[in-house]
Amino acid sequence: MTSPLGFTIKTGGCSLTSNERGFTLVEILIAITILSFLMISVYTIIDNNIKTKESVVSEDREFLQVHTALYRMDQDISQMYSPFYYSWSQIKKQNQNSSGFGGYSSNPAANNRFVPSQLFPKVNYKNQPVPTVLQEEKTSLSFMTMANRRFLEGQKQSRFAWVEYFLESDQRSDPPAPFILMRRQVSENIFDPRLDLAQYKAQILLRGVKELKYEFWSRKDIKWVDSIRLLPENERENIRGVKVTLVFVDSAGNERTTQRVFRPLWPYFDVVKDQTERETTNTQTKGQNPAPGKSQ
Repeated sequence: MTSPLGFTIKTGGCSLTSNERGFTLVEILIAITILSFLMISVYTIIDNNIKTKESVVSEDREFLQVHTALYRMDQDISQMYSPFYYSWSQIKKQNQNSSGFGGYSSNPAANNRFVPSQLFPKVNYKNQPVPTVLQEEKTSLSFMTMANRRFLEGQKQSRFAWVEYFLESDQRSDPPAPFILMRRQVSENIFDPRLDLAQYKAQILLRGVKELKYEFWSRKDIKWVDSIRLLPENERENIRGVKVTLVFVDSAGNERTTQRVFRPLWPYFDVVKDQTERETTNTQTKGQNPAPGKSQ
């Protein structure tokens, strides 16, 4: 007996048969093989993506560290401070005392207790102390910056701070490069003539440094010089450009070089010319307006 659905019903037994054929063993094996190849391909793609991500993240982390170190250096140098950026460097002879610093005395009992020191070797014509720019070694640089930020309330700090960049030997067992780029900041008692920057703790900016080179722009020679001592004396506290060349070694052992040029944000004025014109104008004014009781 045949049912409307195509099944044959045997009345003598209980078995049912269908007119549709099922999958054979060969077809099942072929399907499993194809799925296996697809799974292997998907696994390979995912594994490659994970390795690529780890490699990119590692490289980005290293470049981010380099970028952060140079960005910190840019912030400090771009806000490097000196009164010579806007004032005259010459000291009037009639205002000079025995110490040679107009308006300041080396005698601690004097009303003005500022004492010229290694960090403040001179003053400008307004009797403002002029911070020096130190380069004790070719891989170090110390200067005063206005990039200080006060993070804790109540601290006796201003925007001024002394900053020092230098290289220190890497004491690890197997470093990729021999040096570490360090940064030291002093933001308290910055006008103390006895201030010693080396007594303050430094922070690590970048490991794996192989070479660090500073160059300074000489306005007189119109070229870069590799030591601040090669600048004319009147330009050493009036830096207008610093070129930094940094050579570092990444985790893969590749040597990479980056170079940046940093410039203070102070606009450039010809302060000697301005002061000369000012004194000329004052002299002419005094000549035209003589003191009472005196003839012109």
